Amino acid sequence: MKLKQLLIAVGTLAIVSFSQSAIASEGHGPALKHAEIDVTDQAQIRRGLTVFTDVCMGCHSATYVTYKGLMDYPEIGLSREEVDELRGDSAITDGMRTDLSPEDAEASYGKVPPDLSLIVPARRGGANYVYSLMTGFVHDPDGKVPEGNYNEYFVGNRIAMPDPLAWLDHEPEDTAELERDAQDVSAFLAFIADPHQNERRALGCWVMGFLLLLTLVLWRLKVEVWKDVKKH
Repeated sequence: MKLKQLLIAVGTLAIVSFSQSAIASEGHGPALKHAEIDVTDQAQIRRGLTVFTDVCMGCHSATYVTYKGLMDYPEIGLSREEVDELRGDSAITDGMRTDLSPEDAEASYGKVPPDLSLIVPARRGGANYVYSLMTGFVHDPDGKVPEGNYNEYFVGNRIAMPDPLAWLDHEPEDTAELERDAQDVSAFLAFIADPHQNERRALGCWVMGFLLLLTLVLWRLKVEVWKDVKKH
């Protein structure tokens, strides 16, 4: 019995140690950059949509966002004509899908690129991680990773996604524009991950205001009731 307990204790300790080392290795690397995003800013979200469709959608999909949603969500608010031009032969109720087939993706990159509909809440750091990743391509200091596949913010540094914005070796005068593109697409991805977040926050403010007013009314009612009780 004691041997069994000892083996269980050793196994548990090994699992805990492995988990801690895995967490530590995940967090290794430079601190994430701060993405200046505003999920209520229609102009920024629309610019992010453009970056997504022109750059990211060559490999990635966002299947949880329909073309109809691009019209219905006021934070995007595209016209029917703009959506029709964007969707091509896809139905208006279809999600935003890349034309890159899984087979071609695996042949080109070794894996199928992930759907980006929920990438922001799925990654520690959220929009900051996306922004940092987009602008984190550098030359491999050891010269082992092919150019455009070494990213200082990606776990292990070697990333299958090639440098999407051509950040590596860009001209200094292009830095501000590339950073804005990275922040804009981060804002777009942060919005589509929870497209009702602004509506929910606005509703929450009304609810909190109502509860505050109700609390005040009930407090005054309590004061009046107990005032009569104390007299007797």
